[in-house]
Formats: sequence, structure tokens, C-alpha cells
Amino acid sequence: MKRKAIAGALAMLTGVALLAEPALMQAQAAEAAAPAVKELNKSNSGNPMLGFDADGNILYGGDPSILVDGDTVYCYVGHDTSSWEGYQMPDWRCYSSKDMKTWKYESMILKADRSNITWAQDDVSAWAAQVVKGSNGKYYFYYCCEEAGRPGKSIGVAVSDKATGPFKDIGKPLVSDTQTPNGPHSWEDIDPTAWIETDENGEEHRYLGWGNNRFFVCELNEDMISIKDQDGNKDNLSVGYGKGHDIVVGKMNGKEIFNDKDKFEGHSFTEAPYYYRQQDENGNYFGPYYMFFACDWREQMAYATTDDIMSNDWDFGGVIMEPSATANTNHMAVFNFKGQPYFVYHDGSMPHGSGFRRVACVEKFDINADGSIDPIKKTAVGLTGTISKITDWNGNYIASETFENTTDDKQYPMTDWNPGSFGSIGGSKEVIADFYAGSEEREWEIVPGKADKNKAEYVSIESNYKPGMYLKVALDDNGTAPVVLAQDAGGTEDEANRMTFKTVEGLAGYGVTFESVVYPGYYLVSREGKLFVSKDAEKEEATFFVSTEAKNDEAQAAQNAEVLKTTRFYTVGEKLNTDDMRVIVTLPNGKTETVKDYETNAADLDMKKPGEKTLEVTYNYDGTEYTKNVKITVVEEDYR
Repeated sequence: MKRKAIAGALAMLTGVALLAEPALMQAQAAEAAAPAVKELNKSNSGNPMLGFDADGNILYGGDPSILVDGDTVYCYVGHDTSSWEGYQMPDWRCYSSKDMKTWKYESMILKADRSNITWAQDDVSAWAAQVVKGSNGKYYFYYCCEEAGRPGKSIGVAVSDKATGPFKDIGKPLVSDTQTPNGPHSWEDIDPTAWIETDENGEEHRYLGWGNNRFFVCELNEDMISIKDQDGNKDNLSVGYGKGHDIVVGKMNGKEIFNDKDKFEGHSFTEAPYYYRQQDENGNYFGPYYMFFACDWREQMAYATTDDIMSNDWDFGGVIMEPSATANTNHMAVFNFKGQPYFVYHDGSMPHGSGFRRVACVEKFDINADGSIDPIKKTAVGLTGTISKITDWNGNYIASETFENTTDDKQYPMTDWNPGSFGSIGGSKEVIADFYAGSEEREWEIVPGKADKNKAEYVSIESNYKPGMYLKVALDDNGTAPVVLAQDAGGTEDEANRMTFKTVEGLAGYGVTFESVVYPGYYLVSREGKLFVSKDAEKEEATFFVSTEAKNDEAQAAQNAEVLKTTRFYTVGEKLNTDDMRVIVTLPNGKTETVKDYETNAADLDMKKPGEKTLEVTYNYDGTEYTKNVKITVVEEDYR
């Protein structure tokens, strides 16, 4: 009985095994058919330059300002914590760098709550600010927040013995909203900027500017926390256009600016003034004063110049940076470090970013000999990243459509789930394959995949031309899904998956293929100028080349070049002929290239003695020399 039971059990197990074997074979076949993973080089991205806390977690922060103190650059931001489309900024944070490439999180320098700022209206108004170092060695933090019991915002100042804080407020506003009366609204006393320099007579001047719609300037006393009297009446703070007032209201191109209806060359002053002046190699200031500022709405970046900062009468220089693709506002910091001018600004390029969840970015710039400034291009790569170009199997560039960032708020965020009035899907932008695509539109930055940055085979592809916008797989439509250019505005897991691709060996046997993470088994395809993912992809149309990989691939191909020689047997005394030789390089795309630039050691070989000889062939490919050996056999004449 027991034997029968065992026999039955064995029969059942055998049956299960027989049933399982085809499934196992299918799984093994599928695994064998899956293309091998190919890891691409990732860019060491320079933008955003900040956006992290002490533990490396995401920290949003806008309105950047800069202090250069010796060999260290400090960057200060207002900490954004809002989960909705409105401002919520509970404190200010500090970062530092020694080289403008590597940044260190330092500290929270001041909370914007009423226990630290006793005159504040609330605990979440850490608006734009700037730190300067006084001649007494102390650090002064000029900021703005909502003032309790008053209708608007005011300028405050806090003091510290260290650049990294903590800072202590002086206990009252430096400038209250009611001290600049008759303004267009109650938030014109915001965004302070400070400038300190010593004139040719050895006298130090400490200037403080600020404004929204209107813009103001005053000179500070030596204590750095009070306004210098200009009109002889120390008991009254005078405000008006022209020198002689304690606080001077600004003019642009000679026009008295009151509100955004006062246009200059078609533009209006919005906010965020920031002072700057050029320095020579000895650190001496020269030339006009510069005021950088945000103009219009959505905000663009502009500049103006003057020879007399206390006149507050400026000549408009022009717009130098377009509105952000990812944020409605902007605020710059302009400074010189080790002889190089830098332009720091904010945008909303991090996941779930917007004008209310911002992050600091940086670009280099220069001032022309005539004092003018050319437009400054926003980039994803910043100071440290690498630009890649991606071509399809037919040599067409993968590129975004050409577009300008509009000043119309309704068109944002630029993503496929926003019912915007332009773009291929909703508010997103079209991605094309075009040999004649513009040079900027075909610039990409390949970064670790948003879905999982620890997976080496995962990548996300960000536009260098429009930072914060990525290739994104839209919704599946019966086996295919369009690929668009969109912002990671939602910050969701689904959005991260749609903006991530798995890189595998090119299906055509060369190059690279991009597999959708959100739709496994769907491959990126270039067909008739369109880009999409498909589960039924032809091998060639799903194969791409990445410029930053091509150099390595071509170098390997050159190293593995084939040296062809028709005659390899010679008799003693016969001349070694090298005219029958060809050096062939098989490129990653399967095409071959003949290398004509090569030399040999044929003249050094002893052809008078029989035996095996080594013919060294040294060839040059793309500026690099390689060597291959060819075996030559020399025999006695009667042997042949």
C-alpha cells in the first residue's frame, strides 16, 4: 500500500515536472531574448547647484543671495515648504563652496517666527535677503517679512559673528512699509540688496536697496543697522525722487517709476534688485554700478547701470534672461569669485518644483568691454555637467521643438496633464527627430533615472536648453505612447517612472536602446520624424547613438581595428611590400572606415634570414595612436 502511494506521488511529481518544464523553458528563452543592460555615462550635473539638506534630502529654497568671504562663497536661500501653489517659507538656510562646483549644506541661520523676529506678523515669511560683512568683522543679514499690525512687508536686519549664523534680529524693522508711503501696494518694501565700498578719499559707503514696482536706495550709518541722514533732519525719514532724500525713489531712463504701468523700453520694474560692480585684478572697483532686477511678469532678468548709486537714476541695459520654464518668479545674485563673474538665480526644476518650491542654479557670464551684457543662457549642466547629443539610426538628432518661455501664466506648468493651449499634448512640448534641428534644441543632459537613481541602467534625459524639462512617456494608446518634453511638476512616482528609461544594448547590434520604465517592453522609437515608445519596435528604429558614449565606443573600435594584408609569406631577400595593406575600423553603428594614416617598421625587419617576423603597424584614429602586429613569414626560396 505504501509503495503504491509513493508510486502515485512520484507520478504526480513527474507530471508536475513535465508541466513545469515548458514554462521554465519559456522563462529561460525570454530571459535569453531580453537585450543586455548597457550602462551610460551620467552627467555630473551642475544645475540645480543646491536643493538638499544636511542628510541629502530634497530641500527647496529660493531668492538666492551670495557672500564672498575670503576663499569661501556662501549662498543663502529662503526655505520653501509649501505643498500648494502659495508661499510658505519658515526660515533661511546657508550653503558654502570653495570652488563653485561642490556645495556643502551649512545651517539654518534664522527662523522667521515671532520668537526670533518679534515684530513679524507670522512664522512663514522668510522672503528674499542678503548677507554682507561689515568692516567690524560682523555679518549683517538684511531681509524682509510681513510686519505685525501693519498692512505690508518691511525690511529687517539681523547680526551674527559668523557667516553661517545664527543671526539675531535687532528687534525692530529697519524700514517699515509706512515709511515709504503712497506706494502702489503694500509689498513694495521687499528684496533688500546691499553694497559696501570705500571711495577714493578712503571713506566707506554702505548702500542698501530694495523694492517692488518702485525701487529705493539709502545709505547706512557705520553701525549698519540705521539709515544715514541726508537732509539734515534726523527726526524724520524723507522719501522722494532725487538726491538729498534719506530714501531715494528710483528712476529708469530718467522716468520716475511708480508702478508697473511706468514702462521703459517696453518693460516694467518688478522686484529683486541686486547691486554689482566690476573689479580689476587687484580687487579695485571700476566702471558703473549695475543693478540687476526682475522685470515684467512672468519675470525676466534685466540690468541697468548708473555712475551715481545714490541718485537712483538708472539707464536700462536690457533683458538678459528669459522667464523660467518651471517658475513664475526669479531672483538673482551677481558676484565675482577668483576673477570670474557668476550669475545665480532660481527656478522650479526639482521634482514637484514651481515658483513656490524653488532651487538655486548658476551660470558664468562676462561683461563686454563697452559695459554691456549679453543674454545669459540657462542650462541644465551648469558649471560641471556634460551635454549629450542623441541621434537615431539614420543620423537624425533627437530634439525638442523650438519655443520661447511665454510670460502667460496660463501656459504653465508645461506638462502633459496641464490643459494648456499649446504643445503636442496639453501643455507639454513636442520631441522630434530632425537632422537639421537647432543646436540648442538638440542638447540633452543624461542623468541618473528619476525612478531609481541607484540603478546604473536607469537614465532620465533632461533638456539642457529648457532646464527642468525631461523626455516623458505619455499615456499608452494601444501599444504605443507619445514621448513629449515636460516638467516634473507633479513629483509623483508615476511621473518619475514616465521620465525614466532603462538603457540596453542596441537592438540593431550596436548603439543603445531605451526601454520605458513605466511600460516595460516598450522601446523608444524614431519613425518619420516622430518619437514614441512601442512594444512592436523595429530593431533599427529603436537604436540610438549618444555622443558622450560614442567617443568611448569608437576608441574601443579603433583599438580592435583589423589589419588586412594580402601577402604574408616571403622568400629570403624579397622586399617586404606594404602597399597591399588596409587598416579597417568597424564603427559602433556597423559601418566600416579605412584608416589611411599609418606607419610600419618594415624597413627594420631583416628579410635576409628565414623565420617569423613581427610587422608593427602604427595607425592614427581621431588623434590617438594604436598599434597592431601582423605576422610575416620568411622562407628559403626552395621551400616555396
